[in-house]
Amino acid sequence: MKRVFFFLISGALVQAQEPAAGPRFDVATIRLSPDCVDRGRERDSPGRFGVQCVSLREVIRVAYGNVGTLSQGRLPDVLGGPRWIDTDRYDIQATAPGDAGLDQMYGPMMRSLLEDRFHLKLHDEVRKLPVYDLTVLKKAPKLKPTQDGSCVPIDFRTVLQSPPRLNYCGRNAVKTGATIILDGYGVTVAEFITRALRTLDRPVIDQTRLTGRFDIHLEFASTDAPDPGDSTLPSVFTAIQEQLGLKLLASTGPVTVLVIDHVERPSQN
Repeated sequence: MKRVFFFLISGALVQAQEPAAGPRFDVATIRLSPDCVDRGRERDSPGRFGVQCVSLREVIRVAYGNVGTLSQGRLPDVLGGPRWIDTDRYDIQATAPGDAGLDQMYGPMMRSLLEDRFHLKLHDEVRKLPVYDLTVLKKAPKLKPTQDGSCVPIDFRTVLQSPPRLNYCGRNAVKTGATIILDGYGVTVAEFITRALRTLDRPVIDQTRLTGRFDIHLEFASTDAPDPGDSTLPSVFTAIQEQLGLKLLASTGPVTVLVIDHVERPSQN
């Protein structure tokens, strides 16, 4: 059984809510998980979808993004809705027809499930919001190009049928603590900021015009760790400049967001 992390299924927002008449799971169970410990853990295999200990808002953010298309620097913000869509945690298990891929299960099938079981209705809006523009410093960026043939581009339609332990392009590894260490393997700049910098307080817009894939290493001080650790470590903003030759500039720009119009706790399985 292959496991693909929930945060990797991310991307640009669909332009309008698709009707629930699209592809559907054959069978799906949704259960409250009040004592969950494996937050966001996945159990995916060909034709089978499973996530544990996720909030409804997290699921909505993923389901209404397009798998494999990265643009805004993180998943779309979901605005509105009652408090329980953040506090309630769910385990969702589903069986799809045939050998449906992640692109179908995390996209249109999950949207149909949310509309059927949570009676979810939402719309998207473009708002002018604070963003960070990622730009290149005057000197050449300090990015190491990925060696040709060293990784395999991921295809979310067929990844569950692929041989195990393939070295996929676009992987990110994160070590947390007083020091945050980010490593991207065979990533585009858009993939790196979408996945590795997704915890910043505003979306990151790629203005670098850099193409190709890179191996990226970044170390900076955590702002959340109770132990400050090495006080000489740079902030993420300084680290991006010194270690990558890039720069984050505070700005404002058009950002597409999702707005919840109606939602209910799920119907019985």
